[in-house]
Amino acid sequence: MLPHCKQWYVKAKRMAMTKETAVSTKLRPMPLPKVHEDQFAIVLRGNFNPAIFQPAWFAAKGLIRESEATAAAIEMVHPELAQFRAGWLQVSVTRDRFVATTEDPACQGPLRDLVVGTFELLEQTPTTALGLNRAMQVDLLDDGAWHGLGHLIVPKEPWANILEKPGLRAVLMEGERTDRVPGRRFFRVEPSLKHAHTAFVEVNCEYWPDQKVSGDNTSYFVGRIRTDWDRVMREARAGIEALIERATKEKPK
Repeated sequence: MLPHCKQWYVKAKRMAMTKETAVSTKLRPMPLPKVHEDQFAIVLRGNFNPAIFQPAWFAAKGLIRESEATAAAIEMVHPELAQFRAGWLQVSVTRDRFVATTEDPACQGPLRDLVVGTFELLEQTPTTALGLNRAMQVDLLDDGAWHGLGHLIVPKEPWANILEKPGLRAVLMEGERTDRVPGRRFFRVEPSLKHAHTAFVEVNCEYWPDQKVSGDNTSYFVGRIRTDWDRVMREARAGIEALIERATKEKPK
C-alpha cells in the first residue's frame, strides 16, 4: 500500500529543510504573495483502455486505499472515457490520454508513486509522450502588480494604434530543456477566471522518447517520473516565483 499523503509530506518536508540549509537565501526568489490553487499533474500520451481505470482496480492493486475507492465519485466509465475523483486524486483517461492530478501539495509524492505503480503493472501499454505539469493560481494582491506582469510579458508599445487598451489574455512560451533529455519546456500565463488580480501560470515539462535508450517508451517514461518528479516540481515553482518577483518590480509606480 502506498503511503498516505500526510505521511509522505512530513518526510518530504524534513528532507527539503535539510537541503535548504546549505542554500543561500540570496539564491532563492521571494515567496509567492498568495496561492489560491496549486495543481500537480502527470500526463501520458499513448493508446489506453479507459474502461479498466476504475477506483476498484486501483484499490485491488494497492495503489489507493479501499476506503478511498469506496468513497470515490465516479463521473464516467465508458470505452472512450473514464473519469473519477477519489479524495486527493483525480483521474481522467481517454483512448489517447491518461491524466492523474492532485490539488493537495501534500499528495504530490503519492501522485508520482501511483502513476509509477500503475504503469509498472501496465508496462505493455504503448506510450508516446510524457508531461510533468504544475499549475498555480497566484494572487498578485492588487491590480498594479497584475498590470506589471502583463507589461513584463507582453509590452504594450508594439500595440499602439492597433488595439485600444491592450492587455494580456494568454501567452504560451516554449523553451529548450537544460538536462539534455528529449523534450521541451512550456510556460503558459493567463488571467485567472476565478480570482481577481490573479495569474494562472502552468509549467509543462514534456518528455519525448529517447532513441538512445533501449527498451519500450513506457518503461523509460516510468523511470523519468520516478527520478525527475521532485526536481521538476521544485523547478516549476522556482520559475513561477521568479516570474512573479519580476512582475512585482514592474508594478507601475
